[in-house]
Amino acid sequence: MKINILDTNHLYTEMLSLPDHERAAFFDKKIMQPFAPMFERMNMPRDLNTLGCLALSGSDNAIEEMLAQLRDSDAWNKAYQAIEFAESNLQKSDIQIPDELLLGIFLADPMVFAESQGYTGIGSCPGYIQIMIAPNAYNLPRLPSCVAHEFHHNVLFNNVKWNFMNVRLSQYLAVEGLAESFASALYGEEFIGPWVANVNETDLRKASGIIGQDIDVEGFMEVRKYMYGDHPMVPEGKSLGIPYCAGYAVGHHAVQAYLCKTSKTVSEATKAFIDGEDIVKQSGYFCDGR
Repeated sequence: MKINILDTNHLYTEMLSLPDHERAAFFDKKIMQPFAPMFERMNMPRDLNTLGCLALSGSDNAIEEMLAQLRDSDAWNKAYQAIEFAESNLQKSDIQIPDELLLGIFLADPMVFAESQGYTGIGSCPGYIQIMIAPNAYNLPRLPSCVAHEFHHNVLFNNVKWNFMNVRLSQYLAVEGLAESFASALYGEEFIGPWVANVNETDLRKASGIIGQDIDVEGFMEVRKYMYGDHPMVPEGKSLGIPYCAGYAVGHHAVQAYLCKTSKTVSEATKAFIDGEDIVKQSGYFCDGR
């Protein structure tokens, strides 16, 4: 696989040399345009607000400080190495890898991603990964595991044959549970993302109880209510009482139960899921009163 890392360090620095009125066009052409096929396939608006990026004007000091932190942590090289590491692991289970991948590290608005410790990623469109990060002491060490999580999505959706907009809840739980289990298998449980690590046992049991009763719900617009919980992506008044992003934690624990039950590696479980197994239902996770 050919790995391309967009040089956002250089591009953001170049953008800062421009007057405010020229920055939006520069950002769109140099940083957004390379991801145009991703935006089109995912039907996503191509704008800063959609991604939760830091404002291009009035944020010069913050941009410079964030870039310095990313440079000091060798973020772009670590992202490249994380993809290489993840690729070599998944290839062991004879899983087809995309021929080419473009990854971009975008500077995030820390207020937008306050609930997720200042970072997140998008990786479900094969060939493209975007990492949004407002670098800090918590998320910089977790950048490689975040990249691995998104790369797992990339590979999975390069192989599955179903339409994600018609996804079943059990499938979505597996998608996220496999990705986080994959990242933690590569880098250690201490680097599990906050969307899993920050869900306490009480909230996990509450979410598991609600989700377990409706495991066959279908359609992304319905399923997302269970995955995201009390999240801005869930329309007001549509919440099911599931805590913020607790569906991700439920998915992780269900996949862990499947791995324990079957003694498979995450890569082997991924291949089984691609081949059509409903691994969440087979995990037994929802059969013990959760």
